[in-house]
Amino acid sequence: MEINDIHLESVDSTNQYAKTHYSQFDPDQLTCITAEEQTAGRGRLQRRWESPKGQNIYATFCFRLPLPTLHLVSLSQIMTLSLSMVLLKEGLFPKIKWPNDVQLNSKKMAGILCETEFHPHHIDIFLGVGINVNMDAQQLSLIDQPATSLLIETDQLWDRSSLLKKLQKQFLVDLQKFKKEGFTPFHSQFENLLAYKGQTIHCFDGKKEWVGICHSVTNDGQLNLYLPNKEIHTVISGDIKGAK
Repeated sequence: MEINDIHLESVDSTNQYAKTHYSQFDPDQLTCITAEEQTAGRGRLQRRWESPKGQNIYATFCFRLPLPTLHLVSLSQIMTLSLSMVLLKEGLFPKIKWPNDVQLNSKKMAGILCETEFHPHHIDIFLGVGINVNMDAQQLSLIDQPATSLLIETDQLWDRSSLLKKLQKQFLVDLQKFKKEGFTPFHSQFENLLAYKGQTIHCFDGKKEWVGICHSVTNDGQLNLYLPNKEIHTVISGDIKGAK
């Protein structure tokens, strides 16, 4: 699959731009929308995504999958794993906070937002990724949770274009494997990088908060919690945090 790169100086949100213009893109290609800044960047649960100009990677990967596609809900996990593989090759030690954040030193440095549009025979995917690359401590303090950047962790400026190309290359490989086999071949890698494993966490699934031990992930990317009553509760989607 070829990549069609579209770079913008400023945009409200790369995901929103992608959804608005997707009919103009070649459905046989992966179109990657990037921007120097986002004026209304957002993450999961409509949270604001701090997007200062010229500091980070703000990208949306747009592509088409057939309907049905195995383990579709785990696509954001595939991107977290692709990014983690890139960081490991750079000598860093990332962890994945289920379902879609990448951490360094227990602080968030990247997040994924997956949005979909269903059609009779296919699904259009808009997979947004925000990576804190060259943000300084003052900018990071604006984020509503402990956050870090590659600059802070390595004490050096990073070439954003080079990093993005490495991520694109890794994700293309992972996407081809995902199309054939779903999340299953990524399961062990993902679980090895799972943050909070063996620790007590709080997980809000949109209706109820669950408290239990972060136990494992299923073969299709869902989270298993070990509850105080010694039962395993599986969460399809949710927001987790460590116990205080």
